[in-house]
Amino acid sequence: MTTGRWLWISLLRYVPTAAVAWAAAAMVGPALGGAPFAEEFALQMRVGLIGVPLLTLATTFVLVLLSGRRFEPRMGGGLRVPGGWMVVLPLVPLLPAALLLPLQYLVIAGAQLAYVIWVLPCGDARDTADVLRSLADPAVPVERRVLIARAVAELRTRPVVEALVVAAGDEEPEVAEAALASLSAIWVHDGIVGEDLLLKLTPQHRSHVRALGVKVRSPW
Repeated sequence: MTTGRWLWISLLRYVPTAAVAWAAAAMVGPALGGAPFAEEFALQMRVGLIGVPLLTLATTFVLVLLSGRRFEPRMGGGLRVPGGWMVVLPLVPLLPAALLLPLQYLVIAGAQLAYVIWVLPCGDARDTADVLRSLADPAVPVERRVLIARAVAELRTRPVVEALVVAAGDEEPEVAEAALASLSAIWVHDGIVGEDLLLKLTPQHRSHVRALGVKVRSPW
């Protein structure tokens, strides 16, 4: 799943979540009595027409901050997005409104929490496994495999690194170069490389990796 696609799915899922929350909040106040239901409901919906876009924009900004760590598929199964709780931060500037509309505020806050826990999309180990199989499949177009080799570098997980090591010896030079570039970026970021992985590379590639100045660690 690319970053752009993840952001798009996140936004598509969040908009109805926020809209339903505002509709529920608009019904809470009138149901408690006070002003005539029709007038109070119309007022609340007008507030919602302003609030939903603003809250969506603020939440989308937070999602952009989270997009780089949307999943870390290590052991299999879906994992929550690290730091996903930050989606509730847009509610902090609205705290003064909680004094005037406490129940409505709680409805919106509950919707944000529900989005974090149950709705916010996260990756699955199977997604990554399918992509890595495509990386090793000669039947997949070279351009596609090059894109995959570059895209998976941000995951930095063991299965990804192992797949990139294999791809670095691919018959297609473009794929091999992209895989080596991704491996270099991962190992420079970590500052260390396993000697068992380094030995699987060609002598030329090993020299390239050693020139990066990363520490070589023996797995034995």
